[in-house]
This record gives sequence, structure tokens and C-alpha cells, in this order.
Amino acid sequence: MRVLHTADLHLGRGGERSVAALDALLDAAAREEVDALTVGGDCFDSAADADELRPVLRERFTDNPFDVVVVPGNHDADAFRGNVEFGPDFRTLSTEPFEVATVGDGEVIGVPYRERLGDDLFYSLRERADEDSVLCLHCTLDAGFGAGATGGEASPSYFPVQTETLGELGYEFVLAGHVHAELYQRKLPNGGLFIYPGSPVSHSWAETGRRHAVVVDTDDANVQPVALDTYYRDRFSVTVTPGDDYGAIDRVEGWVDGQDAARSDLEVRVDGFTELDEETFDERLHAAAGPATVVNETRGVAAVLDHPIYADFVDRLDDLDVDEFDHVADREQVERRLVESLAELLASGEVTHA
Repeated sequence: MRVLHTADLHLGRGGERSVAALDALLDAAAREEVDALTVGGDCFDSAADADELRPVLRERFTDNPFDVVVVPGNHDADAFRGNVEFGPDFRTLSTEPFEVATVGDGEVIGVPYRERLGDDLFYSLRERADEDSVLCLHCTLDAGFGAGATGGEASPSYFPVQTETLGELGYEFVLAGHVHAELYQRKLPNGGLFIYPGSPVSHSWAETGRRHAVVVDTDDANVQPVALDTYYRDRFSVTVTPGDDYGAIDRVEGWVDGQDAARSDLEVRVDGFTELDEETFDERLHAAAGPATVVNETRGVAAVLDHPIYADFVDRLDDLDVDEFDHVADREQVERRLVESLAELLASGEVTHA
């Protein structure tokens, strides 16, 4: 069995961006010649979005050379209640406590929306596990992800499961959803693999970097990330040290040049101290950042380097062997810290300018 796994598409959120991400996933699934595109929950942002988009999506879920196998998540569980039709290729595993779809020469075991695993479901899933089946569910693994990783959920610990528990179930692959942040994999105690693919489109600034889906081939136990040409957010941070003004600008320019500005929102954050005057540095920074939003928190240090306190300290430093001091790496570290401290004191007025 060969599948392309994704989750947390949230169709309806972000308008055309999420629909474009679906198109990218369908193209990738065809290109990778998979038996199915699996969606580990939250295919839609809400039941209302599913109802509104259903006529538009039926064409997309028709005549594909693969199935689209969807597990309901906490956002879209209500979308699949009743007699609804999304297209002949679209199959929802919404029957409690789990439902099975035959895919290629294997099976996808889908667990629909629920708050807890529970003993009865645990033993039923363990009994069903074999080498030709994968488990697909929408859950929080070990409740170990920070705020924002789940795309702004009010409760990031929805359907909490433990790594040890999943290992005891005995599946070779557990294909999950609910954590949007990025592609994440964890080895299970039984030797199996747990996979969060991350959202295929950035829904918030907690989801940075280019987006991916994952090809899982159960026949040869192979897992391969697949880059998606979808909308994403990303940010780059630089700390400027005196004398490295142009180096920092070059790093910003190199990072921006490596991004796809046509399908992304980019942010550059720069702090530290610059020897260039602040206006000149800011102009050159904006030019290098191009389409990226710039947050410039640097301060000029000309007044620091010309200050007699700095000159006197540097003279005294010549007579010291910094290697004798604990937690001091080199002379540059000492001078850098002096510049930072003196700049802060000058800015606050605690030290007057020369």
C-alpha cells in the first residue's frame, strides 16, 4: 500500500489558499502514483465550510487514479453526519468507534472525532492491527506541543495519546493530524512510526517554513517527505554585532533570495548594534529584504565606540588575560557585551554621552 498523507487542510480557512493547497495535494498524489491520499482530520475548517464548498469540490474528487480517505477531526466532524456526497473518490471513515477502508493491498483504519481513546477502543484497535494496515487519527501526541502548534486551537490537548500506548497497539505506521506546525516523526516502542505531516498551507505564524506531505509505502517501509508548492509563512532573525553590519545585510538578502516570494509572507527581524548610522542601515536593510516585512530593532553604536568609558575599558582589557576568567570565550565576547551594556545605559540616560 502506498499513500500520500496530509492533515489539517482546513478548507474554507484562508479562502483560495486552502483550495489551492488541495489542488497541490491532488497533483502530488497523482505524481507519486499512490493508492490513496489520506487526510488525518480537519479537512474542512467547519461543517458550514464543507457545505458551502461541496459543489465546488465534487469535480476535484472525481476520476482521480487514487482514493481520498478522510478521518473527521474536531473541526469538521459534523460535516460528515447524514447523507452527504463529496465525489466518488472521496471516502470518510466516520463510523464509530473506527472504520476500515481497503486501499491497494492494505487497509486504513480510521478513528473519527472523539475526546479520549478509552479501553474498549484500545483493545479493538490492537486486535485489528497487522502488517498490512495503518492507523489514521486526529490526536495530540503526549500533549508535548507548545501554544500555536495546533493552529490556534483553544485546547491543544484534544484526544491525548501516549507514545507508549500507540506502541502497544502494534501498528507499523500511525498517520495523524492536529499539530499544524511542521513535519514531525517519532519512533514508537514497537518499532513503528508516528507521523504528523504538518498543515499543507500556513494558517498562522505558528506554521512557518515550506509545507510538506508524506509518502508512506508499507510494502518497503519507506517514508518520503514531499515538498508542496503551497502558500507558507516564514521568518528570519539576525543579531548584528558592531562591524558586521554588511554581513548581516548580506545574510538577509541571501535568505530572501532563497524564498518563493510569490506564494509566501516573509518577515525579517533584526536586532543588535550597528556601526552604520541608523538611517543608512535601515535603508539598506529594507532594500535587501525586498518583499519581506522588516522589524528593525537595531541601535547605532557610534556614540558607544567614541565614548571615553569604552576607550578606557578597552585599554584595561589589553592588560587582562581573559582565559583566566570562567564563562568568557574570548576578547570579542567581552567587547560585545560592553557595547551592548553601554548602549543600553546611554539610551536610558543613566550614562551621559561624551
